[in-house]
Amino acid sequence: MLQQVFKPRSSLTAISLVTAVIALVCHGGLIYLRLASDEFDHLNVSSSLSIVAWLIALLSLFRVQQSNSLLLKPVIYLFAALSALLLVLTPADLGAYIGFGHGLVIHIVLSLVAYGVLALATLYAIQASYINYLLKTKKTSGLFKQLPPLMNIERYFFRLLSAGTLLLILAIASGFAFLDDMFAQNQAHKTILAMAAALVYIITYLTHKATGLRGKPVMVLSILGTVLLTLGYFGSRFVKDIILS
Repeated sequence: MLQQVFKPRSSLTAISLVTAVIALVCHGGLIYLRLASDEFDHLNVSSSLSIVAWLIALLSLFRVQQSNSLLLKPVIYLFAALSALLLVLTPADLGAYIGFGHGLVIHIVLSLVAYGVLALATLYAIQASYINYLLKTKKTSGLFKQLPPLMNIERYFFRLLSAGTLLLILAIASGFAFLDDMFAQNQAHKTILAMAAALVYIITYLTHKATGLRGKPVMVLSILGTVLLTLGYFGSRFVKDIILS
């Protein structure tokens, strides 16, 4: 009896895992080929978004045998698919020149990984807030019974938040270490917004540790930090690469 109950779900999980792995490999290969076609000289908004989407999908894959990201996976995979489409439609030689500066590459890699981790953390914060809403309003359904415990979601969120914040601090520090002037005319707004986002994330984490802050305030602060980071990372680049190109 138990075998009959759990076998369909196990088979579905295996199929989902194989499909996700194939999609990730294809997406990663596409990113590599697009960057290699320009000899890795340029990084534009579409390639940046595609890398971030790939990282988020990869991180979510680690939770494939758990229901923690049940509501998030459709959003994550749709975002990854749209980012891959945008990557194909955007010329490879469009965007900021990277060259072969190792310091700049380290800064970019840290920045993109930090953004991916923190964006995923924000999605978990939104999911936690939604589950909390369902619990308070007692609106249960078949889907609700498949959702993970709220405490598991919040615990994983704060793990992502702490890891992403540390990566963001390292990214900012690497910028000051390797770039000529982080407050130059074309860099100042990125630096200020990234530092403001880092401050929001730090305050969120420390307040949670000190007072047990959770729920909607955490979600709002997490969204605020991600919005600031998005404006800093992609705002001006989107205007230059997409609108004005």
